[in-house]
Amino acid sequence: MRKTMLGLLVAPLVLACAAVTATPVGKTEVPIDAKPLFDAAGVDGTIVVYDVRQHRTLTYNPKRAATAYSPASTFKIFNSLIGLETGAVADVDHDKLPWDGKVWMHHGKPILPAACNGEVALRDALRNSCVPAYQALARRVGTAQYRKYLGAAHFGNADVEGPVDRFWLNGHLQITTYQQIDFLRAAAAHKVPLISEQSFRALDDILVIEQTPVYTLRAKTGWATSGKVDVGWWVGWVTRGDDTYVFAMNLDMPKPEVGARRQEIARAVLKQVGALP
Repeated sequence: MRKTMLGLLVAPLVLACAAVTATPVGKTEVPIDAKPLFDAAGVDGTIVVYDVRQHRTLTYNPKRAATAYSPASTFKIFNSLIGLETGAVADVDHDKLPWDGKVWMHHGKPILPAACNGEVALRDALRNSCVPAYQALARRVGTAQYRKYLGAAHFGNADVEGPVDRFWLNGHLQITTYQQIDFLRAAAAHKVPLISEQSFRALDDILVIEQTPVYTLRAKTGWATSGKVDVGWWVGWVTRGDDTYVFAMNLDMPKPEVGARRQEIARAVLKQVGALP
């Protein structure tokens, strides 16, 4: 009888714990009032912000946040870590990655800075989003290593099939906005599996796009062209004193000019939630 009673007491507790651990980031969100920002841009989109200290997930458009898209150049964050960790690139400033001689075009126009048209160090490749440099890095890393690192980190669908230098561009690898938040939380906390502290410190250095006495902003854009409509990303994290705010947003980009709205919208939301002054 005592065992039966104990079982009756423990079973609900186990189920409750399982329910808590099975709940992904984003299922207990606080809504963000970002509709006017996306409406002003005339596009559909989503943004998720995770407040690390308060364990709060703030979301606009949760349905889209659960929809997977190609990560495009936001994958350069993880790709940099993998390249450094595997030794595919020796350091961020001196080991130059080669250029294949191809100028990247989209809608008949070059889409990469001129700095990408030549051999480039990892720091500059990340800053300028140099696709050829990261493709060269990918060929050094190899599919087997990518499968290991992406699987361990549960990065999106972890699909690395196809050419090793295109899987994050051609629609094979897909990730939701919630999954971006999961990965970025781990990256910001230096807790991505299989990655050393040295590689994390190097990424922290080269991912900075804005630093003031009040806050530091680390972020990366992405422009996915493998779907019916182009999708623009902006992801990263803000550290402000003892607070860290991880964020990820995407929106439809029916025309290239919409790309500028990524940062405009995200910065407005980050101010709204107290991440930026």
